Amino acid sequence: MRLKVIILDLDRTLWDHSDVSSTAPPFRRVDDRTIIDAEGAEIRLHECVRDFLREIRKRGVALAVASWNLPGPAEAALQAFGLLKFFDEIVIEPHPYKERMIAKILKRLEARPEEAVFIDDNPDIVERVKRFYPELNVLLYWVDVNSFCGLAERLLRGGEG
Repeated sequence: MRLKVIILDLDRTLWDHSDVSSTAPPFRRVDDRTIIDAEGAEIRLHECVRDFLREIRKRGVALAVASWNLPGPAEAALQAFGLLKFFDEIVIEPHPYKERMIAKILKRLEARPEEAVFIDDNPDIVERVKRFYPELNVLLYWVDVNSFCGLAERLLRGGEG
């Protein structure tokens, strides 16, 4: 089965901050991997995230966000990093039910669960999504995968992170 979409969490997955909803936009870009909010809180992209997103897009695989956050700060952070252009679908909602977010993404992108990969750092969310979508390739960040460096190639070859 061809990989059609990669769905990513934000907090502690795409970047190091644990709760972007607690930040105070506007954000200011410090460097390619770092932004700070109006109160000086720093958010740093994990290493190789930008390269990962570029490579996935280059290979024709859709990218989506499923994030348990307030949409305002999360979208503002994505904008400050210049990452919005990489994503085909962004679902940011203030609840932990990622299976609902994934359902929206799959429907909008006309993809089946077996054509998707979901990456999140929260073990409880990962387990619930696995129960809801047993055919979805679900990876726990920091366990199944701990870096975006080289991840695009591994996922596109059909391996699990």
